[in-house]
Amino acid sequence: MPGPQGYAMSYNNVAGGKLMPFQKEPPVGYFRDGFCRVTDEDKGNHSVAAQVDKGFLDFTKSKGNNLDKAGVKPGDKWCLCAHRWQEAMKAAQDGQLAKESVPQVFLHASDKKALDIVSYRDLKTYAAEAENNNSPRQGSHQSPENSQSIAKDSQQIGGRGPTDAPGAGKNQAKNGSQSDTSANRG
Repeated sequence: MPGPQGYAMSYNNVAGGKLMPFQKEPPVGYFRDGFCRVTDEDKGNHSVAAQVDKGFLDFTKSKGNNLDKAGVKPGDKWCLCAHRWQEAMKAAQDGQLAKESVPQVFLHASDKKALDIVSYRDLKTYAAEAENNNSPRQGSHQSPENSQSIAKDSQQIGGRGPTDAPGAGKNQAKNGSQSDTSANRG
């Protein structure tokens, strides 16, 4: 089993990047190492990095999983079983659970194994606010449902946006070749 530094290099998240640490104190995850990583040992697929509230804790308790015994309280971050997260989402769709009680997902810290159970679209729909804002996270975001699209913020790519100085960039021809438009003005 690789050490904590090896996790980010050998496990991927649901967005197609490297799996990032989620919650080290108190330690979460199947291995209680701060990562929501899944191995063959984890038969419950504890892959969804999420923040829970009282509504969800009551819901999962009604299903026979009392997270109170593990010390989980409303507002805590926890690595949830993908099946239970999906069950909560469906219960909210059916009106059996308040929509705001579906645990908010941290995509960068959710193991790609979650996608064996639940769709990326559903996880993204319930992404934590920090995932949808300009929070510090990986430079690229890839939807596994559309492996051809990678979106990067223009500030991350070159530091400048569409207001670059005239004649200071490269043009790309239709055939994919690039030509330098910078001229020696000296």
